[in-house]
Amino acid sequence: AGMVVTQNELCDLLGLSLSPLREALVLLEEYGLVEIKPRTGIRIVYPEIAFIRENYQFRIMIEVFALRSFGETVTEEWLANMRESHEACRRDLTNGVALDEAQGRFIALDARFHREIVEELGNRAILAMHERVQENIRMAQKVHRRPGFRSALLTTIEEHLRVIERLERRDVEGAVQALEAHFSGSTHRTFTA
Repeated sequence: AGMVVTQNELCDLLGLSLSPLREALVLLEEYGLVEIKPRTGIRIVYPEIAFIRENYQFRIMIEVFALRSFGETVTEEWLANMRESHEACRRDLTNGVALDEAQGRFIALDARFHREIVEELGNRAILAMHERVQENIRMAQKVHRRPGFRSALLTTIEEHLRVIERLERRDVEGAVQALEAHFSGSTHRTFTA
């Protein structure tokens, strides 16, 4: 992130020929992830505060809208499965499972938790945009993350469980508030975790 590289350097790094790289660069520039600088090279975007804020704002808009619909139709089975999956991740993180292993399981669960809420809308365009925004945020988190990540994962689990608890009580607006609090905490952790 933040580096300027030439097309030839990217081709060598990625093992691609120039034609597919150029096609990918068009999309990456459209998504705001690279800046093509004529005669200089390609600048990989460094996810600054504005980039992170804008992606979180868009993600919040999507998920709050989706959660209001999802909260009316969520099944007991989904709630029980999500609660157990989160509890299992918490046990992994507190019982000494290797961080890489525990982190991998939680990242998959986190993506599933948020994606399944948005899937309820049944809109592929929104789902695709949501996935892109999530990837942007994950990239920013990797760039900004500091040591002490285990505690950040445990905090995220607690925030997810608050959303689940409100949904279990059929308190959709409470679930929305818990989700908004989760995003506020997640934004903060991107810079301090």
